[in-house]
Formats: sequence, C-alpha cells, structure tokens
Amino acid sequence: MNDKIILYPSNWLYNAGVVGFLRILEFAGKGDTFEFKDDGSVEIQKVALDNFEICYFEYVSKLYLIQRFSLKELTSFVKNLKNKGSEEEKNEIGKVESKVKESENEIQNKILSVNANKDWNGFAKMIYEIQNTLSQKINEIKEELKNILKKETDKKIEQNINKIEKNFKKVFNSIFEFKAQADFLGNFYFNKSEVANPKGRRLERSQKFKEKYLLPVIGSKSGDILCIFCGNRYSEENISELAEGDFSILGISSKKFANFYNYYSKNGISYNRKCSLCQLILLCAFAGFNLKPFSLRELDETDYIFVNYPSFKEAFNVNNKIQEEFKNYQFGTMGEKINTYMKSLELILTISEKKTRWLLENTYFAEIKTSPNKKEGKPKFVYFNIDKAFAEVFNEFDIGKLFKDLSFWYEVYKNNRVYLSTEILKRLLEKKPLIYIAFKMFSEKIRDKDTYMLPIWSIILLEFLINQKRRLNMDAKKSYGILKSIQEEGRRSFSLEEIDKDKRFHISQRFLTLIRGARKEDFYNELLRLFVVYEKPVPETLFSLLTESEEISFQEKALAFLTGFINPEETEILEINKKEEVKNEEAISNNNLYC
Repeated sequence: MNDKIILYPSNWLYNAGVVGFLRILEFAGKGDTFEFKDDGSVEIQKVALDNFEICYFEYVSKLYLIQRFSLKELTSFVKNLKNKGSEEEKNEIGKVESKVKESENEIQNKILSVNANKDWNGFAKMIYEIQNTLSQKINEIKEELKNILKKETDKKIEQNINKIEKNFKKVFNSIFEFKAQADFLGNFYFNKSEVANPKGRRLERSQKFKEKYLLPVIGSKSGDILCIFCGNRYSEENISELAEGDFSILGISSKKFANFYNYYSKNGISYNRKCSLCQLILLCAFAGFNLKPFSLRELDETDYIFVNYPSFKEAFNVNNKIQEEFKNYQFGTMGEKINTYMKSLELILTISEKKTRWLLENTYFAEIKTSPNKKEGKPKFVYFNIDKAFAEVFNEFDIGKLFKDLSFWYEVYKNNRVYLSTEILKRLLEKKPLIYIAFKMFSEKIRDKDTYMLPIWSIILLEFLINQKRRLNMDAKKSYGILKSIQEEGRRSFSLEEIDKDKRFHISQRFLTLIRGARKEDFYNELLRLFVVYEKPVPETLFSLLTESEEISFQEKALAFLTGFINPEETEILEINKKEEVKNEEAISNNNLYC
C-alpha cells in the first residue's frame, strides 16, 4: 500500500477542500505530515489520517465557538447602565466596561489557542474549562455592578446578566451534545447524515464518519473507473456518485442544468463519479473558507471567501493570512478597514515565489452565503476572477493608493451603502462601468462645494488604465501620462484670481451636465468660450483634448479636465511606479501622440 497521497490543484471548490484538509491537520498538530512541491501539489503521509475523524469534529467545534462567542450583548447592557447612572456611577461602571472587554479578549484568546485532542473527552474538558472561566468572569461583572448601583436595580442586573449567561450555556451544551457541529456543517452539506444529522449520537458520529469516509481512503485500490475531480482511476468500491449534498454551498439544482451534481452519462456509463479521497476533500471545504467579520459582509451579503490560486502552497499561505487579518479586525486589534481583494492580491505578490502575470490571471475569489436548507433561503455564490488587463496593470503599478483614497462608505444608489474601494474593485473585475459613480460623486461635490477630488480622480484613473489595457494593450505609463496631462491642464489654465471657487462650482455644474449627456460639441464650445472670455490663449495640449480619438473617450478626457479645473490648488501626485516616474514633458508628448 502506498503510504503517501499526492494532491494536485483543480477547481476552486476542490482546492478549498484541500486547504481545509491541511488546516485540520495543522490543528491536529500534524503539520509535519504534509509537504508542498514545486509543481503546486502537496504530498501527504497517510499516517495523517489517524484519528482524523476526531480532529474533524473538534475543528468544527472550535470554528462554531469562534463564530458564536461575543460579549457585545453584555457590553451593550453595561454601557446602557453607565449612560443612566450618576457621574460617580459612570466612572465606576466605566471600569466594569473595560473589564468586560478584557474578559472578552481573554476568552477569545483561549478559544483560538484550543488544539485537537486524540480523545474527544479530553477536548471537551478544554471547552468546559473555557465555559467555567467565562461563567466566573460574568458573575464577577454582575457582582461589581450590583455593588456600584442602588439596590432597586439589583433585580434587573441579576435577570439580564443571568439571561446572557444562560444563552452561553446553551452554546456550550450544544457542543457537548454534538448538535452544534451538525448545525454548523448542515449549512455546508445537505443530506450528509454522518456530518450534518442533529439526531445522531455523539459517540457514534465520529465512528460512522471514519467508516464511511476514512477507511475507504486508507484502503483505496486502483481500477478502471474515472474520478472526475482528480482524474485518477479506482475500483468500484472506491467510487460513488456525486450527490447534491457535496455542493450545497453552490445552491445548485439536481435537475435543471448540467453542473457538478448533474454531470452526464453516455452509452450507459456514468461520469458523475468521485473517488473516496475526493469525497473526503469536499467534506473539508468548509474549513478552507474564511469567515468575514460582520462589518466586512458587504454588498453581496456573503459570509465566507476563499482565494483560489494555482499552487497549494500559495493558496494555503494566502488564505491563512487572510483568515488572520479577519480575526485581527473582528477582535479589534486592527483599526483600519481592509479591502479583502486588494489585501489578497498584495499577499499573493508578497508570498508567491513566482510572481507572474499568468498566476495573477488564475487567481479567483469565491464567496458564499450558506443556508441550513433550501426552505429557509437559497445559498448564495459569487465568483470573481482577475483578467489579463487587470493582472498587467496590477503587476506594473502600485495602485494601492488609488484604492486607499476610496476607502470609505458610500451610498451608490438609494439605500445601497457600500464600502467604495471594494465595490470599485468588484466592478473592475466584473467589467462593469464606474462612470455613474464618478458622475454622482461629482454632483455631490459641486452641491456641497467640496473641492476634494482625489476619490473621483482615483475612480477615473482606475477605469481608464484597465480599459486602455483591455482596448489597446497600451503601455500603462503612457495611459497615465495622457490622463494626468489633461488633469494638469484643467488645474493650471485659470488661476483662482481669475475664477474664484464659487464661480468654478457654477461652471463645473454646467460642464458636468454636458459631460453626462455626452454632448461633446457643446462641451468643447463652452470650454473654448471660457478661454475667449478671459482672453487667454488656448493651450496646445488642449487642442489634443478636443480631438476625437478611439483610444480615449470624450467622457474620460472631460472628467479628467474637470477634476483639475474644480480645484487648482490640489497638488496630489500619484507615483504609481516610483522607479520610472512619468515626467510631465513625456506626458504631454504622449497626449499629443495618442489623443
């Protein structure tokens, strides 16, 4: 019997399963049982499967506890008491409030430090000790509050805090009873009774899992039947049909269209088969996904994300780093909000040993929102990939500053508030236009007489750079030079002594109306008339702005000009490539050549 298993990168769901499988092994203290290879594969010793059935459910228990534990309810209760108290009481309750936060951090760290145990009872003992520590902390906080406040509030404090503690007891008891594990996995796998049946007895669950999913892998035999996932051939006893429960997170149909579940058959031969090893890998996919902190579950209303990469070493490292970033953000140790996709790309370029455009083009973001069953709500699946143009621009330039200038919440449509940098990046990846957002933001800036143009400039420049790559594969430094020179012309054409800020807002409103309506001739006439009125010669560079061109659209040129015109004092300079800074003379030359 071969004592090693070699896994090769495949589709994103399989890859998420492999990352999850490796995470469980590390959790079990078996990080030395697998080794990454230069071809992107990973080699795993079969001894790693010893007691895997125990580690599997212990890992689920830990994830469940991480996701369910929070003292926000207690914090809110204490804060409410503080707001209603006297000045003296407020100071004392403030100290209790700090203690709640300290207790929360202590319990969170205890949960994060939990590792696997070969015996479930040993693991359960660790969880029980965390429960006792939490109960002790809550009771201490309750007694301190009762000592600070008047006696007539004792009953209210007792009732509310006892209720909070009772809810935590339910969470811990559900782990000991094995209901929590079934509920958690039920969100990922429909109709998989060995992992997601809440009625199964605890002692039988891991044994049944071992019999159905582990022993067939350990005793696998080669044969003639093809596994559609790994491409290897096995004997009949190591092959099974795909089932809807294998792909519950995709929300797929078993009947309406061809997919993982409803593949195809030909000449009486079924091609819906998976081997025992790939079945086990699919059952570990839940552990490969990274739970987003609540505040980062944004526009698509998804809970988990997996960053797919065509090398298990990089995929494992990048997703672990992302998971760590999420934990830091969730637990308040990181103040700055992160853009998941930009952070993923930065980590890929930092971690990856082979920083090629091809690898960037084969990076995917898979997001899911799970559901315990179809009746309660259909699971949601969102999928993004990086195309060639985006990969080239990202590889050539440091565009992080552009996204940093868009790092704030913004209402794109009525009642549709998004974190703008994430929304912009998603739209770029989906090849959706950004110009509506630029127009909306411009209108608001003019209305509020706000001259801060960096967010609008960032939107215009990002879309322009990517589109130039997609349309013409033009050198991005030249593309940047074109747009920057037009913006600079808008900035220096008229001084503030000639046209003050109030008048600029008025003129800009007229310009914006013409740009939005794509009224090229009217815009050009208004612009030329402005130079005539102020008796200024029309700059040579501006003639190229007025020239029709397939390479750069009217709206791109006009909006760039307007960002400079509306605030001539702004001096932002984006060094997207510090080693090869684009000089203004080169930019003007490029503008004449390409516009």
